[in-house]
Amino acid sequence: MLLITPDFPPHKGGIATYLSTLALYFKTQIEILTQTDPQAYLFDTEVEYPIHRKSLFYKWIWPHWLKIVIDLFLYRHNYRIILISHLLPVGTAAFFSKKITKVPYILFVHGMDLRLANSTWRKQQLSTRVLKEARLVVANSKALAKEITNRYGVPDVLVLYPCLSAQNNPLPHVRKDHSIFTLLTVSRLVERKGHIPVLHALADLKRSGKLPEFIYHIVGVGPTEFALKSLVSELSLEKHVVFHGSISDEERWNLYNISDVFIMPVSLDPIDKEGFGLVFIEAAQAGVPSLSTKIEGVDEAIIDGETGILLPDQNTKVLADTLFELYSNRALRQKLSDNARKHAQTFLCEVQMKKLEPYL
Repeated sequence: MLLITPDFPPHKGGIATYLSTLALYFKTQIEILTQTDPQAYLFDTEVEYPIHRKSLFYKWIWPHWLKIVIDLFLYRHNYRIILISHLLPVGTAAFFSKKITKVPYILFVHGMDLRLANSTWRKQQLSTRVLKEARLVVANSKALAKEITNRYGVPDVLVLYPCLSAQNNPLPHVRKDHSIFTLLTVSRLVERKGHIPVLHALADLKRSGKLPEFIYHIVGVGPTEFALKSLVSELSLEKHVVFHGSISDEERWNLYNISDVFIMPVSLDPIDKEGFGLVFIEAAQAGVPSLSTKIEGVDEAIIDGETGILLPDQNTKVLADTLFELYSNRALRQKLSDNARKHAQTFLCEVQMKKLEPYL
């Protein structure tokens, strides 16, 4: 089978991680067709499956996705099924290719590309045809699957959660230092991920004397980095906040293992909607309870009151109060931690990927 995607490692992000995990699980059965990337050589030589890189779209010819249709026609005898990761425009190419080659496709849908597909009437109509022609539609959360069914009339959407390897954590021996309350966020640095309310909540707790000692680790890069660093200075939190930028997997797991709470109070965005949040499951695998927002998708990754705590959107006072409760109640943190480890077992790749096998 062939997976076609413009979003694959070494590019970082939730979709790239999701698809590379899929590729690794089906490594003896899959090939990847993706965009060229000047940083890809080392990654491509280390993986256990073939990766073909080229420009997927025409630059001067319209429709741009016609290039994918031609490639699928030329190599139609090489693959019995095509996996597609983006509804538009890659799904469009698979749709028209199937009309010619009769090779079926499975469509993996993510929150953001569904939002973009809804942006115009024409795109909505095209998306409906692409979705209904697929052998199978896969969503990364129950909330997204429900939206696809309700909006497009597609029954039986398969929910395939982002998953983890049982050996994912390379540093399980690293232990927490409970003398310093340690918080962690791993995400793109964009406004909806909630760094700003976290910083304000921490500043309030410090100012009141409720939380004198703490460390807040921020992992990731993005457009709000400068604004966040300026806010840290403005709130006099320089001694408490560490920006790590882009780091290795081993460094990331080290931070999970030393953290008391994973915090990412995401906010609703009509376009860039939070889908599921693999980072919540990574935290759970390391035994770190999560603090986030009660919105669809996130509430599947975090069981409120059992593996973490879900809060109302955009409420800094409630966020500060909950942080103080977690800081002052180690027994609660331990209960959430133990439950989180158990919950993470549900999201092992051995459990999730088996759901896809009957359709291949």
